[in-house]
Amino acid sequence: MSERQARVTALVDQSAYAVSVAEHAAWLCGRLGGRLQLRHARETDEAIEDARRLLSDLTAQVTDQGAEAPRQSLVEGGVLAAAISAETDLLVMGKRGAGAQDAPAMLGRHVDPVVRAAKVPVCLASKVFLPIHRVVAVMDAEPGRRAALDLVAAQSGLGDFDLDVVVAAYPGEEPDEKLALVRQTLDGRAAAFAIRAERLGAAVWDYLGARSADLIVISREVLLTAAPLRAVSPRSLWAARASVLVC
Repeated sequence: MSERQARVTALVDQSAYAVSVAEHAAWLCGRLGGRLQLRHARETDEAIEDARRLLSDLTAQVTDQGAEAPRQSLVEGGVLAAAISAETDLLVMGKRGAGAQDAPAMLGRHVDPVVRAAKVPVCLASKVFLPIHRVVAVMDAEPGRRAALDLVAAQSGLGDFDLDVVVAAYPGEEPDEKLALVRQTLDGRAAAFAIRAERLGAAVWDYLGARSADLIVISREVLLTAAPLRAVSPRSLWAARASVLVC
């Protein structure tokens, strides 16, 4: 994201995640000094009055909590089209959406295509927005994959949180070079350590077993090469309470 005022777009629907998505987006706007847009892709069987009411109610929700009045955007054509056509620097959507199974380890059907197609960071919001105190950046041992590291290093709005950086080292990998890169880049701003695990999700859960996290930051490249996004496992990345920022 550039130094100009960041544009943050909340992709909202008629699911139980809508309020949390709007609140996450408003919080990110406040941290990044950004402008907020609430964007809704109307379903073919959804009345136009219901779609407009959703945007109006969410606007009232975030302004009542102190956010500036967001821009409202009602579009046709589906969630993926709404995400791709949004002129934005950051997208926020729910981990699950309307009609999705509310299983902790399962993602909504729109998440995978949006994450793969988006050219900007995507924040996948948990069902309830809770205060964010600790941020953990998760990466693998490949030194060239540093998008998550670059994001937490560049965003001053994330600088006053407790920040941890976890390097997931799979069998046969050595994390020392990546750890040295993290410490050099962040210059003591974060605790950095390696976790040896068979899978990315297992590394995350090993971390969460010792320390809490409210926001997980991970690069798109690391996420998509680790496992299929829709893979379901009790110890998957998606079963954690924390929201996930894919960059």
